[in-house]
Amino acid sequence: MRKTLKFGGTSVGSAEAMKMVASIIKNEQAQITVLSAMSGSTDALIAITNDELNRIPILEKKYIDCINELLNDKAEAFAALNDCFDVIKNSKNPYKIIAQGEILTTKIFTLYIKEIGMNAELLYAPDFVVTDCEGRASVNTLLLRDDTYYITQGFICCDHLGNIKNLGRGGSDYSAALIGASIESDEVQIWTDIDGMHTGDPRYVKDTHPISEMSFSQAAELAYFGAKILHPSTILPCCEAGIDVLLKNTMDPEAEGTRITHKENEINFLAAASKDNITLIRITSDRMLLAYGFLRRVFEVFERHSTSIDMITTSEVAVSLTVDDTHAIDAIAHELSEYGHIEIETSNAIVCIVGNMAYDNGGMASIVFDTVNKTPIKMISYGASQRSISLLIDSKYKIEMLQNINSLF
Repeated sequence: MRKTLKFGGTSVGSAEAMKMVASIIKNEQAQITVLSAMSGSTDALIAITNDELNRIPILEKKYIDCINELLNDKAEAFAALNDCFDVIKNSKNPYKIIAQGEILTTKIFTLYIKEIGMNAELLYAPDFVVTDCEGRASVNTLLLRDDTYYITQGFICCDHLGNIKNLGRGGSDYSAALIGASIESDEVQIWTDIDGMHTGDPRYVKDTHPISEMSFSQAAELAYFGAKILHPSTILPCCEAGIDVLLKNTMDPEAEGTRITHKENEINFLAAASKDNITLIRITSDRMLLAYGFLRRVFEVFERHSTSIDMITTSEVAVSLTVDDTHAIDAIAHELSEYGHIEIETSNAIVCIVGNMAYDNGGMASIVFDTVNKTPIKMISYGASQRSISLLIDSKYKIEMLQNINSLF
């Protein structure tokens, strides 16, 4: 079986963690493995690009300690460290500085698995992960030998002009999916510090449990609405290529994890996720009544300002919608004021319940509403999908609602 594996920052966050990753790669017989930077590196490097230069010695010590603990022959690793930190200290290109976390992590790790006798080769991701002039990512042809463990960086890529760029936060998942699809993997494994997709967010909810299997569509809904274990963009390349995605726990490799396939999990209530920092915009106007094209004009305002909409509800004289990107909120409100009275409310959250919400599966909504009947709800989205109900609430009620909803699972 041809496998692509991806390990997040906590999975390679120390020398001990890297040793565990090496054993997993060998046990899984991974063809190619995608690594994030050591945990904390990307945040530190972003801060350094913003002139927080005091972060440099702290980050450098983190990598020095890892090299000293992990490797017997340290010379090549320290040469790589010096090269990377020379870029960090002297480059004016923020993308190039931020990329050094992945570059150095993969170099150290590859030296280690070679040292323990694994036939390994390090690949430089920007040589084959590229974006076009519109920012769409793809992978150039990779010719891989069956007898070699290939290691490469997640997150980083190059643009159509050959400049180093990145795929954004969580982009290592996307890198793995793109690479897995390109080399026709049978499976893409995403390894983190939690044993699969849970019924709720363990940070907020007690007694959650991992879900053994779900569909791409169900996973995409949960990922979009805040399930942090998976980057939403991961779904599409694997879904289109018909490749299963397996979510696994580096700290507990024997745990079953969550398998994502084309098959829907038909459990009525599968899981819930939440999305924070949601802004509600209400437009009230008598001109809306029986007016053709009113919603089109509203949507065009958001399109002009490159702002996507999460939820929308309508009545005869009002439209309510939500956004999680407020970079252009003042300009949007100004344009919308031409159509009616505008109200803006911040500090909201969307809670999304995913499961079997098929149109002929009666009573699902009433069960949800009975469960959360003490929580004030500002908006409801139900019926657009046969697999979810989304509720907009004030952020202060989020944890309470998630805990109440967990009883459904």
